[in-house]
Amino acid sequence: MSKYENYDAISENYDKTRTAVGIEIVPGYISALNKDRGELQILDAGCGTGNYALELKKHYPNVWCADFSMGMLSKCQQKFAQREQQVNLLRCDITKLPFRDGSLDVVICNQSLHHLDEPGSNFKHLAEFLRQAARSLQPDGLLLINTITHQQLHDGVWWGDLIKPAVERMKPRFTTDEQLAALLDQAGLTITNRVVALDTIIQQHGYFDPGSLFDKTFRDGDSHFSLLTPDELAGVLQQLERMRARGELGAYIHERDRLRRDIGQFTYYVIGKK
Repeated sequence: MSKYENYDAISENYDKTRTAVGIEIVPGYISALNKDRGELQILDAGCGTGNYALELKKHYPNVWCADFSMGMLSKCQQKFAQREQQVNLLRCDITKLPFRDGSLDVVICNQSLHHLDEPGSNFKHLAEFLRQAARSLQPDGLLLINTITHQQLHDGVWWGDLIKPAVERMKPRFTTDEQLAALLDQAGLTITNRVVALDTIIQQHGYFDPGSLFDKTFRDGDSHFSLLTPDELAGVLQQLERMRARGELGAYIHERDRLRRDIGQFTYYVIGKK
């Protein structure tokens, strides 16, 4: 499992800038399975603090939340308890799913797959997760993967060019389209659709605020920043401060965000069994 970010440590700040972005895409594909909502078994693999699971629970009673981080699962449990709702929590490595063959209807994985492998590992843990998902899904089951393309890594956020060293370190943790398709094929899965929500922003609160990157709470919502050295981060903040002092930062954000409006910040892959 990836060690580049301590999710137990950042779980306190994670929800302050992150929401279930793109969740509006999901129900339509689940409905297309044409199954009784009360019978559907849905797994949120790498659930984090449960943002997506909470939204799914509004429509589907049988939602499973799996994550390796106790800090994240604790936050997830707290949020369900605040709503007086029951949820199935599993602390597990999602490359070793504890489900019977063919017992799940839907597996959803949101912004989690890049935490499975270290660069140079040939995505062996991702390959195992995909095999586990395929094994656990029913023949007509659905796998939904919410991830980021290499282009979206660099140009999907206005600060991407400012933190280029982190982006370059992050890229090997994300598959290309071709790599993902090959791994899915090996697992007996295939992409049936790709969906990009051009108007949806992952860190909606504060995204356009020029001061957000000076706030560690905001930076904790974007795992890129954990890959900057202290000196690199200081250099980024100094560059931002200079642009702000010259009155250039607002225009810079506007110009860079034009790229995001063309390519989006994330991609949903809709996947079925072959």
